[in-house]
Amino acid sequence: MSFSSAVLSHLAATHRANPDAEVSGPELQHALGLDAGAVRRLVADLARQGLVEWDPHLTNIWIRITDKGLAVVEDRSLGY
Repeated sequence: MSFSSAVLSHLAATHRANPDAEVSGPELQHALGLDAGAVRRLVADLARQGLVEWDPHLTNIWIRITDKGLAVVEDRSLGY
């Protein structure tokens, strides 16, 4: 599993538990064993694809998966 897939999977699991929840950058760092720069780059790439929402100007990044991101996770789990 790529780190991008791992980010989406983590966000999707959080969303399933609470659709209004957001995940912090430090939480992703801890969950995936990445540094802050790597998380920022991954999230920026996913945001460009429309798979997550975030505010890159905040010091403590908060990320939320989009409907498009959820669909990607569901398609992958079905083997597409």
